[in-house]
Amino acid sequence: MVLLIIGIMIVGAVLSVHMVSSADPVEKERDRIVAAAEYLRDQAALQNREFGIRCYEGGYEFMVYDAHNNVWQTLEDDNITRAHKLPAGVEMTVQVEGRKIVLPTSQADESERKPQVLLYSSGEMNLFELDLESSGHKGASIKPGSASDNIEIGELAAAA
Repeated sequence: MVLLIIGIMIVGAVLSVHMVSSADPVEKERDRIVAAAEYLRDQAALQNREFGIRCYEGGYEFMVYDAHNNVWQTLEDDNITRAHKLPAGVEMTVQVEGRKIVLPTSQADESERKPQVLLYSSGEMNLFELDLESSGHKGASIKPGSASDNIEIGELAAAA
């Protein structure tokens, strides 16, 4: 319980510091996604549950797997895990196991209510690459680290 409270406090502090200090919308979104993913990875291990990130055109949401009903459910518990729309001009692309994914057109698109990024209770993640780009700013890449025990952040070339 103490670890949960400390984790929530750390994520809140990281999100608030990065949102105040960074004017680049790509950096803000990158930091928000990474902080929330790290938080959910901790929660996955503590609760022995599977979490994920579902990306769609213009935004993303966090999900949890309900093993009793065999269905993925959207998390709406707090500001950290609520669905989030990307700022104007920021585009997201997702690759899973080296293949580019066609993103659903909206959050409400019921055709595929499953996350593309999986955060397992074992601490592992599936092989994904989430790229954020915006005209005039350096892009950001988010993916599992080489040992798959951390999230690696990279930079993409500045978009024209």
